[in-house]
Amino acid sequence: MKKSLAIILALVLALGVFSAAVAEDGVYTDENGYTYKVFDDVKLTALSCWNGGKQVPDDQYGNEVATQIREKIGVTVEFEGIMMSETEKLNMMFASGDMPDIVNAPYWGGNGGETAVIKKAAADGMLIDLKDLVPQYPNIADAYDIGVISQLYLERDIDYPEAEGARYVLPQQVAGDDADITNWCYGVFVRGDVPTTLGVDPATITTPEALYDFMKQAQEYGFKDINGNDCIIATTFHNGWSYGNFTEGMTSKQLTSYSLGEDGKVTYSPLTDTWMNRNLFIWRLVNEGMLDVECFTTNDDLANEKVGNGTALFTCAQYGMSINATKLTGLYDSNPEMRYVPVGPMTYADGQPLVQIEANGRTGSPVLIFPYTCSNIDAALTYIDYMNSQEGVKLARYGFEGDTYELNADGQPRMNAELTAQYKEDSTTVNNNLRQRGIGGYIFDTVYVAKKCTAWYGESNPFDAEAANEYQENYKKLRPVEKLPGYPITAIVSGFEGYNEMAEWAFDSEKESSYTERAFFAATEEEARAILEEYRTYLTTNEGGKFMEFLDYVTEQYGTRDDFVF
Repeated sequence: MKKSLAIILALVLALGVFSAAVAEDGVYTDENGYTYKVFDDVKLTALSCWNGGKQVPDDQYGNEVATQIREKIGVTVEFEGIMMSETEKLNMMFASGDMPDIVNAPYWGGNGGETAVIKKAAADGMLIDLKDLVPQYPNIADAYDIGVISQLYLERDIDYPEAEGARYVLPQQVAGDDADITNWCYGVFVRGDVPTTLGVDPATITTPEALYDFMKQAQEYGFKDINGNDCIIATTFHNGWSYGNFTEGMTSKQLTSYSLGEDGKVTYSPLTDTWMNRNLFIWRLVNEGMLDVECFTTNDDLANEKVGNGTALFTCAQYGMSINATKLTGLYDSNPEMRYVPVGPMTYADGQPLVQIEANGRTGSPVLIFPYTCSNIDAALTYIDYMNSQEGVKLARYGFEGDTYELNADGQPRMNAELTAQYKEDSTTVNNNLRQRGIGGYIFDTVYVAKKCTAWYGESNPFDAEAANEYQENYKKLRPVEKLPGYPITAIVSGFEGYNEMAEWAFDSEKESSYTERAFFAATEEEARAILEEYRTYLTTNEGGKFMEFLDYVTEQYGTRDDFVF
């Protein structure tokens, strides 16, 4: 009954708003010929449900961009953020019924965390069904296309059976074009003077063993940091992120943690030799004093200090983290010979060069949801539709032609020379100043759906073309994005009876880390191996061997279609 009443209310709200818009308001046509209904100064609220808050201008109604949007379509949205757990905030919001018009929240898929809260809210009738609404707004209608999102995401989390044909979430921050898939630039990086001093070409370091030898040479040389202190050989960023980069050369090119064993049965990563060997390699680095023993519990402030001062000779994770750390301390400019450079990139175990693997479309993403209390769903979707047009994106991100940006020979916006020069010196101040005018990411980041900025403008973000870091841009070419077509085997795992209950312990990353990190600090390799074997035993014998039954099920399902990929 609750669900039915809520749906009826949502429809009444929607129909009433549609009628009012058509009867009372005009039409705005943008520079590309798209038309939008014009509203009479509709004010909406939006929650950016991401722990860490949200930076907004002091005046969200009267800033220049908000004013121009309102002059075009008559809608203003004011945003707020949170400083608490996303799951906790969603639970509180739905329990209280005190909900904004628009919510942007994590929706990583499956039946846990924020996804579970949102799916429950949909089942309780608290969200508006978007299935018949979104197709009416052409700039966001492609959000559900395969290639933008994956077939798995569509079937498991958008059109999941319990939704009964409704669509309650609008995928957000997905790539509307392959050129707009974010290249995160993961890898291993070394302080620039180390290979020069040792006479090593870092591009030739393509295997874990070669990396080990390189680290050993650096350890024996006795490098100092910028302050003359002894160095640590390798470190990570927060909580060990992401020490696995040091062992990527042992892996194969695949999307999932499953693989097909020599016996023709599907197996899971921790049960393979590869998983064992990767963890023993990390044990070796720790045991021989080459991997920072504090890295597994560190925070980014401490990591930035170690990297920023050149105390760590090797780093990992996203390249931008190492670059930014040296900029924070000034090392980047004061000692350019110490700028971190890529190692390799390494190759897969079969010798193929490492790439950034992506599915054919994103699986799990931020989403936009609209509570049934949304005061004006048509105005909300019109706003989002406009802000996903070429004109709307250009306004939100670049500002005003002749003022903050000019058009290049290809008709693409480029921030003007003065702003670009300032940005290279102090990007934080420039971003803060632009935000006060409404320019930048404060609107765009919360409401963009299928990103096409690179396809449209030749750069993913303003200033990229002129102010992008040359080291990072070159690395993107060395380790490009590559899509793997096919249907990920993970698409069928949730069909196993009792999957959700089993998943709570079988895929508990904290549980796995409690074993692996204990193994890293073992006194001998034999002791480390024994601890890792304990984890395997836990997986294979818990609840009477439930996990092995699960793998048998996945193996059976593997034979049901010919486009599965691992």
